[in-house]
Amino acid sequence: GRRNDEMNAALQEGFVELERVINDLARITSIPSPQIISLWNKSHARTVNNVNHWNAYANYFKNNLKQELSRLGDEAPEAPSTPSASVRHKCYDAFKKSFPNDWQDILEIYGETALFLGGPQTVSARGQEFQKFTKKLSGL
Repeated sequence: GRRNDEMNAALQEGFVELERVINDLARITSIPSPQIISLWNKSHARTVNNVNHWNAYANYFKNNLKQELSRLGDEAPEAPSTPSASVRHKCYDAFKKSFPNDWQDILEIYGETALFLGGPQTVSARGQEFQKFTKKLSGL
């Protein structure tokens, strides 16, 4: 519903406190505050970049099929057919267990690199995308 003045004042006070805590963490850890916010969001399973990690994994899975099926060990299907959704889900869970702190970053970066290999771009557009990508990588 609609927020009243009391709620807005409480929110404002909370935002000031949050900013203080984030700035203190940035000072203590020498990690930039945007990165602290990003790390907090990732550690609490919040999405801030609107990446659907299941969909990103579907592309990763398709392009790394043998590697991903090998994560299942003896449970991997033997027939060279299209893996079922339940097999893909088991592989996804195994992928997340293999990279407990980095799986989201891996899938996001994989998706971004696929853009570089994708359709035609002008040299300028490709350069801009590369600059954005390198900034993101250096922030990890």
